[in-house]
Amino acid sequence: MNAALKRRILVVQGDALEAKAVGLLALRLGYEVGAVVDNAEDAQIELRSAEYDLVLLEDVIRGPVDSAALAVEIRDRQGLPVVFVARLDDLKRWHKIKESDPYGVVMKPVEEMALRVQLDLALHRRAQERERELLRPGRLEAHARLRAKKGEALLPICAGCKKISGDDGRWSKLEEYFARHADVHFTHSFCPECETRLYGAAKAGEPSEAPERRG
Repeated sequence: MNAALKRRILVVQGDALEAKAVGLLALRLGYEVGAVVDNAEDAQIELRSAEYDLVLLEDVIRGPVDSAALAVEIRDRQGLPVVFVARLDDLKRWHKIKESDPYGVVMKPVEEMALRVQLDLALHRRAQERERELLRPGRLEAHARLRAKKGEALLPICAGCKKISGDDGRWSKLEEYFARHADVHFTHSFCPECETRLYGAAKAGEPSEAPERRG
C-alpha cells in the first residue's frame, strides 16, 4: 500500500494477545494502527480525538456495551466502516453481528489474506457510498429538470445500443443527449448487482447453516 494512501485503523479487541496479533497483521498489510482499545467507551473517545478510516472490532469486548451495539454507534456517529473479527461459535451472537450491518467479518483464527480481502472490500464499499452521497444533490436537481420536461416528447431510443435520436435526427449517446438538452451530466459507478458480479460480495454473507458449537 502506498504510504501516501495508508489507511488508519482502530483495533477494538477484548483479548490483548489477539489484539496484538491482528494489529501486526494489519501493519504487515500496509495499514496504520492508530490505537488498540478493549471497550466501547475508550473506542468512542479515540474516534472523537483522531481521524480513522476503519474500525476492526472483535465480537467480544470488555464493558457493558457489546460489540454489535458499538458497531451501530460507530456507523451512526462517525459513519465509518466496521469489520468484525469473530469466532461465531454462537448463533445468537452471529445474528446480533449481522443486524449491526457490518462491512465485513473475518473469522478467527485470522488469516492474512482473509483480513486483506475484508479490509479492502470494506474501504471500497465505503468509498462508493461516499461518492454517491456527494452526487446525491446533483442527481436530485437533474431529476427535477427531467420531470419538468415530462410530456414534452417521446424519445426514440435504440433497443440495441441505447442511443437517442434528437429532433435533428442525430443519434447520440445517453450521456451526450442529456448533457445537451437537460444539462444533466453523468458519472460512472456500479450498481450493487454489478459490483458483486465484478468484485465479489462487499458484505459478509450469512452462513449457509448454523455454526458448529465448540466445546
